[in-house]
Amino acid sequence: MQWLVKDEWKHIALTSRIKESRSIPRFGKVANGRIWVRKKNNLITGGLYISRYGVVLPAFDEDAFDPDDVQFLTEQFKSRERNLFSIIGMENRVLSIEKYLSISASDIITYRMLIGNGSVTPGHEEPPGISIYQAAADDFDKLWKLEKAYQLEEVLRKGHRLDEKSSRLHFLNTLKNQKVYYALLAGRPVAKAGTNARGYKYSQIGGVFVIPELRNCGFGRAVMNRLLSAVSESGHHPCLFVKESNLPALKLYENLGFRDMGAFRISYWK
Repeated sequence: MQWLVKDEWKHIALTSRIKESRSIPRFGKVANGRIWVRKKNNLITGGLYISRYGVVLPAFDEDAFDPDDVQFLTEQFKSRERNLFSIIGMENRVLSIEKYLSISASDIITYRMLIGNGSVTPGHEEPPGISIYQAAADDFDKLWKLEKAYQLEEVLRKGHRLDEKSSRLHFLNTLKNQKVYYALLAGRPVAKAGTNARGYKYSQIGGVFVIPELRNCGFGRAVMNRLLSAVSESGHHPCLFVKESNLPALKLYENLGFRDMGAFRISYWK
């Protein structure tokens, strides 16, 4: 599986699921789903993960397709497309899967995939009066309002309602198993940032949120710098996804040393 580890930044969601399973099978069940690996000349040249919930993570390039690949993909998705929930990955890879489906996606969101260099940019003082802490599970009640606002603004798709019960459980699990930092100003939580997936060498950052009235005042940079330091100390590199329309966030991450690696796409069917 050296290819999977080498190109991990391209599909950290896939490798984090492999890591959760504590093994890397050639073919078999992996973290609530199944993974196939593509081999050529005894080398792994790609992977495909399909969860039991209809989430698809492609990790191969169409320019390497041959007739056997086409037959395999056609067979896999012909029987699954009615239960398909989403396809997630670099845009060219998602599009290479969609052509084998007879049902078009109902909703499409495009992001930019950014990868950090693992260092923290110096020379930026934290805003006066703030305190930054690493979150734990018992901070849930303190931070849920921030997380809910983040979900409503950045995650919730148009025409959908927030499943608060599921979101609360997911956030509690994040506080237990991921690295999350938050900022207090006069005792009030005003910003947060954390990881939401951890592969072998990369940590995916998500849940970055600053209350609207304090944006562009250095709070986002402050919690991000603290988080990036923790990610670096763990031996990982950071990566994240930003909506193409979120120009302030793109500017922030550029200033933090992130590089744009291309378009990342989520296509939804449900």
